[in-house]
Amino acid sequence: MNLLETKRLIVKPTSLDNFENVYALLSDPEVMRYVGRGVKTREETQENLEKMIRHQEKHGFSFGDVYEKDTGLFVGRAGLVYLEMKDDQPDIEVGYTLHKQFWKKGYATELATAFLDWGFKHLPVNKLVAVIRPENEGSRRVLEKSAMHYVGRVNCYDTNVAKYEIFK
Repeated sequence: MNLLETKRLIVKPTSLDNFENVYALLSDPEVMRYVGRGVKTREETQENLEKMIRHQEKHGFSFGDVYEKDTGLFVGRAGLVYLEMKDDQPDIEVGYTLHKQFWKKGYATELATAFLDWGFKHLPVNKLVAVIRPENEGSRRVLEKSAMHYVGRVNCYDTNVAKYEIFK
């Protein structure tokens, strides 16, 4: 079963079987420069995968593993999760982390737009959000191309981030 399919990409549910691919992604300093607290250890990657799997089981959505349709190559991860993985507040965020060889191909925008559409069709929400490091120009452009609007700075994931939102 696929979580989502776009013109060029397939998103499959996260699985512990995909640990090595995910670890390669989350341990790359360039990829993780603006993501969370940076590079993840093997143990942190395992914890992250387990959290995403539990989120999917509990809520019916989460981050998934992204593959190119044409090549079958692992591109990265993308999806929707409760902001800061806290389901005691209403904000659901769209996110993506891609291997650098897939940057500047429009994949992040393709994924963000598809997950925003999916979220509004399948979740009982009127708003979706995204948070990025303010200096992350690439993600800023992705969110703006996805019709999200900057709403200000907030503290999230133990850091000061730029918050974006879009309404149904």
